[in-house]
Amino acid sequence: MIWIIGGTKDGRDILEKLVSVKNKKDILVSTATSYGGELLKKYTLDSKKNIQVICKKLDEEQMEKVITEKNINLIIDASHPYAANVSRSILKVTKKLGTKYLRFEREMLDYGDENVFKFETLSQMNEFISKYENKNILSTLGSNNLEEIKAMSKKNNLFVRILPTTASIQKAENLGYLPKNIIAIQGPVDKNLNLAMLKSFKIDFLITKESGKTGGEKEKIDACKEFGTAVLVLKRPFVNYRNVYSDIDKLINHI
Repeated sequence: MIWIIGGTKDGRDILEKLVSVKNKKDILVSTATSYGGELLKKYTLDSKKNIQVICKKLDEEQMEKVITEKNINLIIDASHPYAANVSRSILKVTKKLGTKYLRFEREMLDYGDENVFKFETLSQMNEFISKYENKNILSTLGSNNLEEIKAMSKKNNLFVRILPTTASIQKAENLGYLPKNIIAIQGPVDKNLNLAMLKSFKIDFLITKESGKTGGEKEKIDACKEFGTAVLVLKRPFVNYRNVYSDIDKLINHI
């Protein structure tokens, strides 16, 4: 059986291509959230395909158990570039068990140098923003980093773009974000809608990640360049991956 560690559009794209390949039907897909599982329903409802889904976070012991019990002979790590702990754990487990491991890693965007500032940590970004007052900031980091960036709202106006789910919105409200500063929308967002948000909220700084070409990152950057919004980028964490592919077709051909 093949195990796709998913939770991203990349994982779903890989699954889509795998199920179309003859004799590649025994597949397990894992996501950290139930929402990720919902996006996979169209595959699991097809009884002709033996596709199983796990919707929860797994520690190393649980990963080992899955590999052993499901007789996994190949793992495709298509987790998000910022889910570094997930990748580090599965790398450790596959090395221990001798299970074949492939990594799909999104290609990086060329952000250019004009009006773009990169940071290793959110603490460094907070320190940078603390030098400003009365600026309009839009975070597109989602709900996971809401607490870490809250300090930016002390002297500035911080808007957060998060998923339109009860859990995400509740988390933002519990942290003290006002409804007027919460933009709940499902991405990816095209350039025109990004541009409309930048104009409507008069955004001076947009916060993003080095997520890569998938998921609307280019559209965000293009909109910022057109409107003149400065881009604050949280750098991608380093993971010492093995067997890395940035092209899905090449990965499938290898399999």
